[in-house]
Amino acid sequence: MKVKQLIEELQKHDPEMIVIVQGYEDGVNEASTSTKTKIKLNVFSEWYYGKHDRVSDDSESFDCEAILIN
Repeated sequence: MKVKQLIEELQKHDPEMIVIVQGYEDGVNEASTSTKTKIKLNVFSEWYYGKHDRVSDDSESFDCEAILIN
């Protein structure tokens, strides 16, 4: 995904939404998708996890919606 494509994709969403990326792992990849997802904020404190957690079930409570860049 190029910057132009990312900008076009992000313009489809509320500009106040959080943008998130996957947590701990080595190496990098080119971004290819963006996905709207629900998250709970500040769930993890361990350094090897990301701070927030994705909500996997529609019935589970969440703090906000975010855009996950893959």
